[in-house]
Amino acid sequence: MKALELRRGQSVADVGAGDGDFTVPLGRAVGPAGRVFATEVEDDKLEKVRAAVGAAGLANVTVLRGAQSTTGLPDGCCDAILLRLVYHHFTDPAAMRRSLWGALKPGGRLVVVETTPQKAWSVLPGVPERGGHGIPAQELLADMERDGFVVVDRYYEWPAEGDSYCVVFRRPSKASAATASRTPAASARGWAARSSSPAAPSATRAGTASSLLQ
Repeated sequence: MKALELRRGQSVADVGAGDGDFTVPLGRAVGPAGRVFATEVEDDKLEKVRAAVGAAGLANVTVLRGAQSTTGLPDGCCDAILLRLVYHHFTDPAAMRRSLWGALKPGGRLVVVETTPQKAWSVLPGVPERGGHGIPAQELLADMERDGFVVVDRYYEWPAEGDSYCVVFRRPSKASAATASRTPAASARGWAARSSSPAAPSATRAGTASSLLQ
């Protein structure tokens, strides 16, 4: 919630919502006047999200079917979007980045939680080859910045599966988007340098999000 910077009455999307574990707290965070869009691509997952929302008694959640090339979100619908361990599943990342950009309002935040490639995890058919199930942070940064997203915050450790990290991006104004799209290499190099430093102690991982912010 801290990374998303949600306020009551805002609109947020949970892309690749899974079982709705994050959809429900997002719905509570934005309140009755806010709106949550939860997307999935498979019927059974869509039903699980609907069941979780119904059990929580939330009336501010819209469940949408996505696809491999689009989020399914309306244009300009969101103040913020959450992608938790989802980006590396995209078989057409470029098309999905365009869809994410279109769904975000100017100035909106995109929180991406990811894991570095895990060789022992299942192989995902159709996705780009990245050395395992996941995506290197440098590649994610280059992808997003190439299409105009600006890095706001980076969390080098994140409490999720695998060797997880989190990057917060922002869709800037049109005037600054072109500048951002020309500068992915510097940010990627900076991440690589910081990632080579010793890992934070386990106590830090269990702390607040602000304690992980670099």
